[in-house]
Amino acid sequence: MTETVGCLLIHGFAGDMNDILPLAKRLREEGYQVECPTLEGHGTTRRQMAKSTRHDWLRSADEAYKRLRMRADSIVVIGFSMGGLLAFHLTTTYPVELLITLNTPYKYWDVKEAMNYLREDFPTHSRRYMQGIGRIPLSSMVQFRRLLSETKPLLPKITTPYVLLQARHDDTVHAVSAEILASSVNDAASAEISWYENSNHMILHGPDKEEAIAHVMTKIKEHFASYATAADLPK
Repeated sequence: MTETVGCLLIHGFAGDMNDILPLAKRLREEGYQVECPTLEGHGTTRRQMAKSTRHDWLRSADEAYKRLRMRADSIVVIGFSMGGLLAFHLTTTYPVELLITLNTPYKYWDVKEAMNYLREDFPTHSRRYMQGIGRIPLSSMVQFRRLLSETKPLLPKITTPYVLLQARHDDTVHAVSAEILASSVNDAASAEISWYENSNHMILHGPDKEEAIAHVMTKIKEHFASYATAADLPK
């Protein structure tokens, strides 16, 4: 019997599905069932963002999980940045066969790396940071911080196989977050971190994009090798 594998991809704070679109496209091409929700209040206006809360964001992820579950026997949850925090909540609530996070925070906003990128190309990067700051309401930042603090106590409850991808020069999340997350889950010895030396926070749009996507694909196929023969897995 062929196992149908579904992949739920959750984008980051103040982002949208474009954050994870390159990976989502590759997964679809490989034949996996894919769900990419846009979190409540995201991808629209600053006013709509301000109206949404962390509970709304979690509900969006929750509903996406349920939709995917109707089409798939086994679920892989993949969270980028804040999406990883929501992924932890889902993994402690529902059956999840494999958990993958990319540049997910435990500690966030690495000022040193941010300044490095500003120095490299001040006109381009300063514009990006100012636009980012301008579009994020203060109330949303408060909601993000509350979500982060509420997520940390869940980590010891994570028993699902866990794969982490972390850009070494992340300009938003402290890279040490990956080590803290990996050491905080229930089976810390089996958590796997893969480091990327050339990317900043937007790892799926940077120079390590193809390497990161290939790593995710490999880990999914390896994990489900026990469910199906090589012929059964998506090509």
